[in-house]
Amino acid sequence: MSEEIIKSESTTEHLHVLGATITITADSDDTDGEFSVKNMLAPPGFENGLHTHEPAEVFHVIDGEMLLYVDGETQYLKPGMTGYVSAGERHGMRVEGDEVLRVLIVMSPAGAEDFFRAVGEPAADRNLPEPREVTNADLEAIFATGEEHGFEFFGPLPADE
Repeated sequence: MSEEIIKSESTTEHLHVLGATITITADSDDTDGEFSVKNMLAPPGFENGLHTHEPAEVFHVIDGEMLLYVDGETQYLKPGMTGYVSAGERHGMRVEGDEVLRVLIVMSPAGAEDFFRAVGEPAADRNLPEPREVTNADLEAIFATGEEHGFEFFGPLPADE
């Protein structure tokens, strides 16, 4: 493993992706491909839709609240709570409540950060982008890029029951 995993604010990558900000704090190069770490800020109501990917994924909520939907089961995560998604499992998340969500995301093995680099717009810092409407063209581009990186998308999360 590389000698310096911890990145400073000047060496982390901030990306705007569909209204959220993803900061890559450790990538494949830092961890010899074993895992990646992302620090995500997402506004109230943000949803990433139902999808799958090969890496397993851990979500640890720092601020705000989120719904984590995993293969038919719904979990509500609050600060200090952690959720887990097995490799290849159908899942998605949505920000609940009125607060901005800050969640640490660990994916193992690493590599999915390249998908976020491909679809995200580089940002100067960890602030949320100005809100804007997500278009069908935005989604089509993300779906196509996702296929190239081992992501498969299935549409929005199921309605709450």
